[in-house]
Amino acid sequence: MKNIILVGLVTMAILSTAVYSRRYEMNVEHMTPEEILELGDTTLASNEPLEAIKIYEQGISITYDKEVPLVTSLSLYTNLGTAYSSTGDERKAIEMYRQAILLFSNRIEDIVDESTKKAATDITAQAGFFLGMTHEELENYRKAADSYAFAASLDPYHWAALANLGAVLQDHLREPADALLVYNQAYDILTQSEVEPTDPPSEPKLVLSQLQYRIGLAITYSEKQKCVLKDDPTKEVPCSEMAANAFNNAIELDPSNENAKHMLAAVTADATIRRASNDYVTQLFEDYAENFEHSLVEELGYTGYAALRKAFDQALGDVDKVPMF
Repeated sequence: MKNIILVGLVTMAILSTAVYSRRYEMNVEHMTPEEILELGDTTLASNEPLEAIKIYEQGISITYDKEVPLVTSLSLYTNLGTAYSSTGDERKAIEMYRQAILLFSNRIEDIVDESTKKAATDITAQAGFFLGMTHEELENYRKAADSYAFAASLDPYHWAALANLGAVLQDHLREPADALLVYNQAYDILTQSEVEPTDPPSEPKLVLSQLQYRIGLAITYSEKQKCVLKDDPTKEVPCSEMAANAFNNAIELDPSNENAKHMLAAVTADATIRRASNDYVTQLFEDYAENFEHSLVEELGYTGYAALRKAFDQALGDVDKVPMF
């Protein structure tokens, strides 16, 4: 189950959830969609997902009768999906995330205001990311990969979508070449300084170390593959050298990365290491490769999509470009 990460019109709550709940019960017909969204977010953040589901559904029901800003509607669907996921109902979570993507596809092209378009695109990218995480939990790996790729296509600085995409491609779909590509893209996003990455990790060196470790694994995936320099594709180099460089980078970024140390010794045939270290064996049995998303969210400082958003004017769009996941 994912951590609770809310998107859209998230604001600071002043009153207690109990006060909000009484307000909901008595005056919901007088609340704006933005107020209902805020109430749902406060309730979900207070670890009351079942109550939050009722509130979000009430907010969605009035969007059919009123003109509601697109960003508000997208946030209602996306956060409702997160609420369902918090209860373990991943099927309903998928339905809500897909509804957010459908709504975005139907209405985005007619929006002229660039700030509105960016806000809506950012929230939909996060819906796609959550959709990928949910599909991955259900072992729908191809759909998970498609969802992560969709999120990254909307948000070119969503490093976590690319990192998770690489893990699915490598661990489950056995596509190391494609995994290598997106690992490098995620690494480049976190090491460039021109634009802040989406939700940058609190401990970037740990994430970068794991990305370099996985780059090394992807390089060594098959003995039959050939490696060339990025700057000179005509020059072939031993894959073991490139993998060793990646593993060495991983160790420099995080000296405690026992997986990288073991693999560096393996590819360089280091005779000083005669057996896998105890730390490496321990980490191996913790099955890191099968839980890369978990590590991103809960261990490596991926703190979530908590940017404040304002509501904007709604717009109608066509229905011809709806991605299916």
